[in-house]
Amino acid sequence: MNTVIEVATSLVECCIFVRLCNGFLGFKNGKLNWLKSTVAFLFFALNDVWLGGIDGFENISIVTMFLIFIGYSFVFLKGKVWEKLLVSIVPTITALPINLIVMSLFSALSGNERAEVMPGGAMRIPVLFFSKAAFFLVCEIIIRARKKSTFSLNAYQWVIQLSCFLISFIISSLMWNLFRVQEETKPAFLIIFLLIALLNVLLYILMSKMQRDNMVKEEYKLLKSNISAQEKLALETMERYSEVRTLKHDMKHYLTIATELISNGQSEKAKSYIESVLNEKIAPAGMVVNTGSVVVDAAINSKISLCSEKGISTKCIIDTQFEGSNDVDISILLSNLMDNAINGYDRSNPHIELVISKMKSMTYIAVKNSIAESVLLNNPDLKTDKQNKSEHGFGVKSIRQIADKYDGSIEFKEENGVFIAEVWLKN
Repeated sequence: MNTVIEVATSLVECCIFVRLCNGFLGFKNGKLNWLKSTVAFLFFALNDVWLGGIDGFENISIVTMFLIFIGYSFVFLKGKVWEKLLVSIVPTITALPINLIVMSLFSALSGNERAEVMPGGAMRIPVLFFSKAAFFLVCEIIIRARKKSTFSLNAYQWVIQLSCFLISFIISSLMWNLFRVQEETKPAFLIIFLLIALLNVLLYILMSKMQRDNMVKEEYKLLKSNISAQEKLALETMERYSEVRTLKHDMKHYLTIATELISNGQSEKAKSYIESVLNEKIAPAGMVVNTGSVVVDAAINSKISLCSEKGISTKCIIDTQFEGSNDVDISILLSNLMDNAINGYDRSNPHIELVISKMKSMTYIAVKNSIAESVLLNNPDLKTDKQNKSEHGFGVKSIRQIADKYDGSIEFKEENGVFIAEVWLKN
């Protein structure tokens, strides 16, 4: 009967393992999830019931359990590498202390009779029940915390935090092997273990606080960058507006000259003169794009004029208007996309293309520019190559932020010597 209870408890623990993995990470796809969970459960059960029950193989079973977690999470579950490593060591760093705490409490209740809480003892069943219930509760708290918010630590900080967890666990395991044969040292070990656990918690709180501060600084720099972009856009718009006013003022002069040439019978010369005015004065300063938003139009036309000054041929395909979107957000988004294209175009084949269209409930924006060599191969993270990196390199971050704001996405790719930045925004 006692053996059946022990085996049943181990199987319950294996179910909690599978529940922790699935709930924390989630499946990569929705096909045959029950079969994947069953296979993982069988591996955990084989390791926990069979290998863990062999004398001298307890430590080996812990290692194999970790490997099962790693294999299952990497093959079937989604998530980042550090998330999969974290979920793999959670049972190791939580189940053991929970078991020790529960056993120590019930041992104290039974008059410090260790035999009462060991297999076959009178207190064994309540020990198993409360330890597994506590372990299940801890795992559920971890899963719920994971679903409510993303972890604030970056990958480097998680490596440090996980390393501290593992070191703490190894220290605690070594101390347990030394102290378990000495009954009088059990309370001291429990206190030491709790202090080690407290240090890990304090380290996590400290690193979370540091990361949150870094995120606030990053958001401040991004906001500052967006404000600078708005100021730049405003100046460029004023310059274009000034050019249009100047053109309007000079138009009477141009028409007068053309009229005189025609009156004098110099029609060919008048035609050449009008064509030169159209090409040199009107086309560069004219508003060639109309999206329904004056602010967005100013942003696009400003960049088109800049391309014209640099000798870059441009092509615009716009078959939708921005409805329900913040004009400033869209203008900053388009300005950053166009700036990146202008900074990265192929000098031997200067060409930039802007596409804006509506696809179902999404607005599709694509900016394409010619490239001399692969950008993603040489700079996959699209980091700035400017000297003062603390003041630059926020264009891509700003684009991602705006895409996230509109429940959209962004993708960078290359096709046939063309760099393509695609943005999807929800209408």
